[in-house]
Amino acid sequence: MSEFSDLFSMLVSSRDINVTGLAAYCGLDRSTMYKLLNGRRNPSSREQVLRISEFMNLNPLENRELLNAYLITRIGWDVFCRRTAVLEFILNFQNLSPSFSGFPAAPEPGAPASQPEEDRNARPLSGRLQVSAAVHSLCLEALADPNGTLDIIAQPEHLKTLDIVSSLAGGSSLRIRHILCVNNNRSLIRAQQDYNLQCLTKIIPFFGIRCRYQPYYYYDDVNSHFNNLNFMPCVFLSQKSAVLCSSSLKEGIFFSAPDMISLLQNRFNTLRKSVQPLISSFPSSLATHLRNFPETMASVKSAFSLSAEPCLMPCITADLLRKYLKGSPDSRPKLIAAVTAYISAFSKIDVKSCFTREGARAFLETGRLHEVPRELYSPLEYPDRILLLKQLRHYLSMGYEIRLLNTPLDRFPLHLHLFSSSDLGYILFEDGVNGLNYLVLKEQNLLNAFYDFSAALEKGDLLCSAEETDTFLKELIEK
Repeated sequence: MSEFSDLFSMLVSSRDINVTGLAAYCGLDRSTMYKLLNGRRNPSSREQVLRISEFMNLNPLENRELLNAYLITRIGWDVFCRRTAVLEFILNFQNLSPSFSGFPAAPEPGAPASQPEEDRNARPLSGRLQVSAAVHSLCLEALADPNGTLDIIAQPEHLKTLDIVSSLAGGSSLRIRHILCVNNNRSLIRAQQDYNLQCLTKIIPFFGIRCRYQPYYYYDDVNSHFNNLNFMPCVFLSQKSAVLCSSSLKEGIFFSAPDMISLLQNRFNTLRKSVQPLISSFPSSLATHLRNFPETMASVKSAFSLSAEPCLMPCITADLLRKYLKGSPDSRPKLIAAVTAYISAFSKIDVKSCFTREGARAFLETGRLHEVPRELYSPLEYPDRILLLKQLRHYLSMGYEIRLLNTPLDRFPLHLHLFSSSDLGYILFEDGVNGLNYLVLKEQNLLNAFYDFSAALEKGDLLCSAEETDTFLKELIEK
């Protein structure tokens, strides 16, 4: 038996389905249908599963579960979970950015932070409320310091539970160094499938605030460090105080004695030398994104580009650069050279570019290219927008891999761009504080997750055909 046959046979039995009639409706003989029921054979395609679902009049939830069972049987539970996690990461990305309107204002530099109730060098913390209050007080204290630092040893789920982002939103130049543990082997706990991707999802909000956030990672069994018999594995450390607490966040100790803080800082710095950056991040600007991209992409031969907006950078001509790039007479030549190098680096890569109808329409309406910081150029005039879309369609006719994303990826967020190859990837997104953020993925399991997901889009029926893509572009241009 298999995941699919177990669910399929249960549905047939519960609905008293006529197997002979079902086989005829699906264009199969009766013996083949029984092989599908007892797990001796798997469905040949997604369409065959949908045909079965239609005959049995399954509701949307049952239909989705049957399709999931088919995918699990075909590609395995691990791969299914990983691809589902990436899909959810994409579709929920717009909900990951912090909502600044509901956050308290950051204290002015030099302003006194709220202090613990008792002015003692050390005091116990009992209950999650006390632990949370102490950690948030520590965060505000660090924010109030013009040269403040915040060092953390904890898992992203701990930071999410404590809602650390809410204390740090609107901060200034606070430097945050965060050490976390990621898995390098298969988890036997289903809730921890693709745990590394879960970690990425939970730390994305930190890149939407003004603090300088840098996550570091080491490989180990997360459960052995944080969920088993460990004393107080979570550490929150500023320059003046510290909180050590349990992984349940229900017990802890607050420290403020200078010698204790110094000891903990030295210990953290020692650990910092043994870990690696999980992500390299910087705001996307001329000095960072455009100048670093050619060097970063030098070794990449083929890749996938997923975004709502079509990948139009290879279509940009020198005339368009001179027409739309801003800058003084002294700075414009350097800016044009940087963007030209950026376009050249992109053009040398065999990129399979995927976009959405909504993203193409948004470009046509606004003349904006989200890959380039908007302060560097003026919106393209309407005739030039049409010109770029025509050039994109020309590339499609030449055999370039340019495709529309199919449902549910047709809801790809407008402010998100994913680029993945076998050994390099980045996430480019726009927020309401820093503008564009450019995150280079360093950890191999994360790279593999995004690359595998992108490479499987065609088999997962998440791409429209080249003909459908061409028809859409033709109609968009004509309208």
